[in-house]
Amino acid sequence: MAELADAALLLRRTPYSDTSLICHFLTEKHGRITLMARGARRAKSPFRATLAPLYDLHVNWKSGRTGMGTLVDVQRHEGLLSEARALSGLELLALVSRLYQEGDPEGYTEARQALQLLGERAEKEGLLAASWYLLHISGWIGDLSHCWLCGEAVDAQAEMYWRQAHLCCAGCGGRDIIAPGLRRSIEAIMGQATVCLSERDAASWHRMIGLVLKEHGVRFGCCYNEQEG
Repeated sequence: MAELADAALLLRRTPYSDTSLICHFLTEKHGRITLMARGARRAKSPFRATLAPLYDLHVNWKSGRTGMGTLVDVQRHEGLLSEARALSGLELLALVSRLYQEGDPEGYTEARQALQLLGERAEKEGLLAASWYLLHISGWIGDLSHCWLCGEAVDAQAEMYWRQAHLCCAGCGGRDIIAPGLRRSIEAIMGQATVCLSERDAASWHRMIGLVLKEHGVRFGCCYNEQEG
C-alpha cells in the first residue's frame, strides 16, 4: 500500500491491546480517518511524545486493505491554544468529534476556525462562539434573523422565542423570549474578539447551545448540561 500524508488534528485516542492506540484524526485533505498506532503505549515509542490533541500535526499512514489504516509517523508542530484554554479546547474537540464522523470529507478547516475563535476571545465568550460556529456550519442551527422553523425573516428589533431547540418567530411561538439585545450580543461576539457578554446574556446563550446539543442527543460534562425549564 502507498504511504499517505496530511496535516491533521487528533480528536481522540482509544487504548487497543496492551501496547497500541486507535487514533481518530481530522485531516486537511482526507477528512476524518481512524488509524492504528501500533506500539504507541510502549515507553520508548516515538508516538508517545507526538500524539497529542490541540497541536498542529503532520501524519503519515498506510491504508488498510479492508479496515483502518496504520499510522507510520507523526510530527508535532505548534500548539493551537494556551495551556489555560486546554480544557475548553478538549471540550470543543469532543463536539467536533460528534459533528464529523468517519469518512466525512470536511471538518479540519472548521475545527481550526473554531479553535481560533476560542483562542482569540475571553474563555467564556470564546467557547460559546466556537461552539455556535460549529453548530451553524454543520446545519444544526440557523441564523439569528430568520425563524428556524418556518424560515420567515424577523426584524432586528423584534422579540423571538425558543421552542424545542429552535429560534422561532412570533407566529411559531415558544416558551422563552429571546430578546433582540441577546441576538445582537451573539452577533457582536461572533464578529469581534474584544466584545464581552453580560452574565445574563452569557447564561442565556449557554443554555441555548446546551438545548440544541440535548435535542441531538449530545452529552458533555461541564459546559452544556443544561435542562430545558
